[in-house]
Amino acid sequence: PAAAASGCTPGPTTLCLNGGRFKVEAAWKTADGAGAGQAVSDGADSGRFWFFDADNTELVVKVLDACSYDGHYWVFASGLTNVEVRLTVTDTQEGAARRYFNPSGKAFTPVQDVAAFATCP
Repeated sequence: PAAAASGCTPGPTTLCLNGGRFKVEAAWKTADGAGAGQAVSDGADSGRFWFFDADNTELVVKVLDACSYDGHYWVFASGLTNVEVRLTVTDTQEGAARRYFNPSGKAFTPVQDVAAFATCP
């Protein structure tokens, strides 16, 4: 796929959200193995990842432009899993990154980070 103007290139394990400004990647780990989440775009601002089977969504993510509201980009994520997950959201324009972690054996704790990126244009 062609690279977005911001430098994010969508791929099998990468979501490019908010006009390609934000790169989103997920990694999972179990006692039996580890891997990269497989990315599925659901629109300009949201997407999901599967880990073991394409028909079994494990993680949903969205990055919202709230710059006109409070000067931030917001990150929301919810998991339908209890495996270890490392979610990374990177502002490819500014180089800032936010990382979210869910430990193995625990229900995924929802992410509602309304102060994720104070990198508005």
